[in-house]
Amino acid sequence: MTTALEVPTSPRPTTPVRDSVWRGLAAKGARSILAVAGAIAAIVIVWTLFLRVVNVSPFVAKSPADVWTYLFTDPEAVGNRAVIASNLLRTLIDASYGYALGLVLAATVSLLFYFSRVLESMFVPSVTALHAIPMVTVAPILVLIFGRGVLGTAVIGASIVFVPALLTMLLGIRSTPRTDVDMIVAFGGSTASAFFKVALPHAIPTWFTAARVAVTTSVVGALLAEWLATGKGLGGQMLKDANEFEFARLWASVVVLTVVCVALYQVMSIIEGIVTNRLKAAQ
Repeated sequence: MTTALEVPTSPRPTTPVRDSVWRGLAAKGARSILAVAGAIAAIVIVWTLFLRVVNVSPFVAKSPADVWTYLFTDPEAVGNRAVIASNLLRTLIDASYGYALGLVLAATVSLLFYFSRVLESMFVPSVTALHAIPMVTVAPILVLIFGRGVLGTAVIGASIVFVPALLTMLLGIRSTPRTDVDMIVAFGGSTASAFFKVALPHAIPTWFTAARVAVTTSVVGALLAEWLATGKGLGGQMLKDANEFEFARLWASVVVLTVVCVALYQVMSIIEGIVTNRLKAAQ
């Protein structure tokens, strides 16, 4: 009588690819933290040197120490931070509208251009030329058409995000190796299958680059909408501060917004690294 040999089982070891992915993400996170710290240090140094070079009244031009006092050591620092934080939240919400709408429109139009060279040749020069028009002159017209609410804010923000994101996304799709696309078509595949199997995976890193750059431009669009349309958020508050000579709050708002933009940019870089690393591990 024969008995089957029992083979002991052991836990599946972690693959070297997965280990390398997580090591890459950890390194990316550490570099992002260093980048934020370096950006803050560079801003403080340039800011201090600029105030020493130019002869501006301390009443108007506030130093890093003045901003620090306003935010942290002043007896009313808690209230000061609360005002800036509430306005910052409003600005970030407004920026998210333009960010989402601009990226969706850019992705949609880039797909249309990918499948139709005629449309691309017709409209890309016109779209690029329109982007050269100062948005300050166009924004009032957009406010009259779309109103001062969420839709108007989203359209103004999207109009700033749209063109750079579109050109970057289109460049990513068009940079797909032509031989790979021709191989799919040669084996009976359609243009759509070639796009989803070759062009889109190849373009995803470039599309994330567009999304990363759009983070800061969407904030600019939100500020513009708040200056010209809604009067809310940091944009509206900074305009009031300039008119009411509240320069300490004005400079503190600018500093906080700058630091937040740098942090958001780095967060998008980390998300981009996670997605690209997963794509590489899946290949």
